[in-house]
Amino acid sequence: MVKQLVMAKPLTVTASIFALVSIFSGALFVLLLCSLHLLQPEFDPTWRFISEYALGDFGWMMHLAFGLLALAQISVAITIFPHIRTVTGYIGLVILGISAIGVIIAGIFVTDPISASPDDATFSGSMHSIGAMLDYTPLAALLISLSLCRLDVWRPMKRVMLTIAMIAIVAMLVFVLQIPQDGQFGPEVLAGMFGRFLILAEITWLIVVGVHGAKLGASK
Repeated sequence: MVKQLVMAKPLTVTASIFALVSIFSGALFVLLLCSLHLLQPEFDPTWRFISEYALGDFGWMMHLAFGLLALAQISVAITIFPHIRTVTGYIGLVILGISAIGVIIAGIFVTDPISASPDDATFSGSMHSIGAMLDYTPLAALLISLSLCRLDVWRPMKRVMLTIAMIAIVAMLVFVLQIPQDGQFGPEVLAGMFGRFLILAEITWLIVVGVHGAKLGASK
């Protein structure tokens, strides 16, 4: 038996505006992050975290990038809120909101160098780590995608949204598995590379949802 799709109400003007905000903030985040790879090549992307760009001469760009990522997360949440109808979707929204708070905290507090011993952690570095650990955007993406795909206007995006969400979850799991138990990082630990795959999957999902939200707003 084919499950009947739920008809969705048109997105509000406010939701449409935030859809555009999510697209531009997400795209600018990617641009800043790519620029930092070129401006600060001393941070080996295979094992150094993107957070460490805040330690260099262009640290302000990393702070701004974190702010843009949080803005994209919040904007997507506002965009899709009118179309969330399930408990699963609301749980996803809460997780996305917590993730945005975590990214803001990570952006405010500068990380410690990855080479520093856990015993030498500073207050700022510890707060940054707490903020980073609150980011469960992949899980939010999966729950929200499952909820949105029940609606007729989001059904065409089902395969794309779920695929990106699953890639993000796999990247998150692999990233966690890369973290050494003793907290000692080095070139042999590819946490930086998988962390970049994770953040790329996250921002791709946010932009894809934002683009489709903007299309729905424009088609009213």
